[in-house]
Amino acid sequence: MSAIMPWIGSLAGVATTDFPARRNDIEAMVRQAATPGADSAALLAEAYVAACLLEGDAKARWSINEVERVQRKHRS
Repeated sequence: MSAIMPWIGSLAGVATTDFPARRNDIEAMVRQAATPGADSAALLAEAYVAACLLEGDAKARWSINEVERVQRKHRS
């Protein structure tokens, strides 16, 4: 299970979308930001924007209520 946006995997039918790959790209940016010599601020900013876009796209594809329900489940 991904430590970043783990709720993505709980959305019905998500495996047939590019959402898991996009989440993995965000995870890779965060990992790269932690490496010595990396432009950490820029990478983290890019990851933040990508995560916001991914969440917004998920809310458009499913529903705001469904995404928030799944997010709450993963916070518990």
